[in-house]
Amino acid sequence: MGLARDSASRFRHWHRTLRERYLRPYVFIHINKTGGSSIEKALGIGLDHSTAAEKHAQLGAAASQSKFTFTVVRNPWDKVVSHYHYRVKTNQTNLGEQPIPFAEWLQRCYVERDPRYYDQPRMFMPQRQWLLGAEGEMLVEFVGRFESLQQDFNYICERLSLRAELGHAKPSSRGSYRDYYDADTRDLVARHFAEDLEAFGYEF
Repeated sequence: MGLARDSASRFRHWHRTLRERYLRPYVFIHINKTGGSSIEKALGIGLDHSTAAEKHAQLGAAASQSKFTFTVVRNPWDKVVSHYHYRVKTNQTNLGEQPIPFAEWLQRCYVERDPRYYDQPRMFMPQRQWLLGAEGEMLVEFVGRFESLQQDFNYICERLSLRAELGHAKPSSRGSYRDYYDADTRDLVARHFAEDLEAFGYEF
């Protein structure tokens, strides 16, 4: 039974790679909690949290360079609050059944790297790290913003001559992210995502 599942998984991966390499004119790097699920749904593609370096290796240099590669980034303080709430809602690392305060979760994940909560390191890493090659070069041509998602998605569609409607795959009704922070937790996020603040110009 396990071998059959592994074979099916390998076949799906192989089939998706062929489709992306030869049929799809773009590569989307889906950084978690940046509106990527809405983009994937609008474009009719499956969930994929590969980094740009992984996609480059998977598709090969020639195929990668021939495609329009894009991503979306988000204000790190807002992204982290969204990440916390999503994990509570979906009971990841048991946060739904046994929730801990936001400030404690920040400490456990971003300072202590507690494996009980820090279970998928790429979901916590700075967004810029998703986009770099082995030599530190930027592999993404266009970086959209969550804060201007509809406008940037329109540009992506124009660039690719696509007609697609952007919905909201995971709506949220929480308040302003600023309400979740004090001076210490704000600085904690600023230190962890320092390269995002410099690269993308975000401020609290």
